Amino acid sequence: MMPTPKDEPTSDREKSEYRLLYVGQDVEWFRCLKSVLGLPANRMVYCPGGSSVGHFLKSDTRYDLFLFDLDLLNETGLEWVRLVRSLPHRQPAPIIIVAADEVIDRLGELARSAGANECLTKTGDISVAVETIQRLLREEVL
Repeated sequence: MMPTPKDEPTSDREKSEYRLLYVGQDVEWFRCLKSVLGLPANRMVYCPGGSSVGHFLKSDTRYDLFLFDLDLLNETGLEWVRLVRSLPHRQPAPIIIVAADEVIDRLGELARSAGANECLTKTGDISVAVETIQRLLREEVL
């Protein structure tokens, strides 16, 4: 007997929602991105930076993608990207760096060398960020 679609097991990924962590202080951009991505299909967690970032990154809470705002990406921010890449349970998760146009070119290469997958401007069309997030999450599933 052939299994019907409802009989086929679903993967944990298909049953669960994506969980994204945004680290930055641009609350307006975060809210806009969160609303465009839509809930409950996607869940976004906000972390304003500071000493709490390490707790978020080192925790066992599942995150499928990390968004770091380059406004915080001084040397400490680059260390956060490196920390994600050094933690075995975080290594496969994609990292996106977002910034204003004037900083992305200057610091984007440093962010990529620290382990970021993508560097995007947040001052343009937010649909580019949404498409990039969706693409990276699909790639992560494969």
